[in-house]
Amino acid sequence: MANMKKRKKRRRKVKTGWRRTISIVAVLLLAAAAFVIDRHGGRYGIPTWNEVYTVLGVPADGPDSQLLADTQTTVSVLDVGQGDSVLIGQDGQYCLIDTGTSDSQDGLVRSLRQAGVTELQYLVLTHPHADHTGGALAVLENLQVDELLLPVWETEDGDDPWPKGLQEQAAIAGTAVTQTVEGNQYTLGDGTLYVLQGGSAWMTDADDANNGSLCLLFEAGNFRYLSTGDAEEESEQALVERYGNALYANLYKAGHHGSSTSSGEALLSVVRPQAVAISCGVDNEYGHPNAAALRRMEEVGAEIYRTDLMGTITFTYEEGTLTAVTSREVLDAAA
Repeated sequence: MANMKKRKKRRRKVKTGWRRTISIVAVLLLAAAAFVIDRHGGRYGIPTWNEVYTVLGVPADGPDSQLLADTQTTVSVLDVGQGDSVLIGQDGQYCLIDTGTSDSQDGLVRSLRQAGVTELQYLVLTHPHADHTGGALAVLENLQVDELLLPVWETEDGDDPWPKGLQEQAAIAGTAVTQTVEGNQYTLGDGTLYVLQGGSAWMTDADDANNGSLCLLFEAGNFRYLSTGDAEEESEQALVERYGNALYANLYKAGHHGSSTSSGEALLSVVRPQAVAISCGVDNEYGHPNAAALRRMEEVGAEIYRTDLMGTITFTYEEGTLTAVTSREVLDAAA
């Protein structure tokens, strides 16, 4: 009987070992398949991520891959719930500004893959708040990222303010990490991304990370896109005093998800945007976008687009015309 018991135990161990081996092989095969799709999807009979997700019945709530491929200049405000993530496309090259929350990271990676984006020239994190950095590690793990741009950020205790493991994952992925400062500029296709201001030096106190947000201007021909992260009135006023009417932009992403403390009259009067995009979650607890902020945007004649109502919004600029394509039915952009 003792021998019988030993044999049974040994048999169970063998079965467990086989299951573990099969699991490892399955993971490796899936990783290999993902690599092949990333590198060669759409060629040699290999499906694109968009085709794979379509076959699997995964809903598409990201930028349209054909639209991005066929259009020289695009700005996609991605639906990441109560967070921020914007994809700029220029001549087939891409820059991602912020990465939403950790809850939205899987959807973010899926949206980028569905859009045919497997490589980013730049990943920019505007400031160390979780609703802007939550998907950064997932992006570095799943896409080729050439350069990670971070504002200079000093903390009172000397701790690293960025997501744990960010620097390590960038090193593993072979991504260069650059601390960027005002005056720096980065080429994206035939366009240029300008750093206007940002970093911890712009904070008024230790809890004022919003005002330390990187403020960025992207320019390609006659198209101009202004992004101010979560910057509030103090930082907006500094922008106005330093740059004035040079802040003009066809497209402006509302600061701090359309809160009452951002997108002030002074800034809007010099930006004079044709369209304003607001990234916020459905029925979010903060009441974003704020009614007063919406009125200020309307008063300068801007068309208002909201991710909570429209999902992902892709703006295209061709022959002097700015057009918006949304992934959901438009309910009421100015509500």
